[in-house]
This record gives sequence, structure tokens and C-alpha cells, in this order.
Amino acid sequence: MTREEAYSRCPSDSYVEFYGNEWLIVPFAQVEQPPFFVCQPDGDYLLV
Repeated sequence: MTREEAYSRCPSDSYVEFYGNEWLIVPFAQVEQPPFFVCQPDGDYLLV
């Protein structure tokens, strides 16, 4: 797949990357914050 083909086929929830001498369409992964980074509703947070 050429660069132009990869970009033309790439959906909005993915990105194009050149890897191993070829163009790849890579879907975005869901990002989850570890619990110790998430603030508590009362404003307290954990210090690690």
C-alpha cells in the first residue's frame, strides 16, 4: 500500500504510520488512566 492509499483509506479513529518499509493504518487505542492518577470527587487525591 502506498502512502496515498493508506491516507485515503484511513478512518477518523485511526492514523497512518510508516513501519517496516510499509504504510500501516493503526487504530487508536482506548486510553485508561491508572486509578492513582484520577482525582476523587471530593478533591482529595492519592500521593504515591
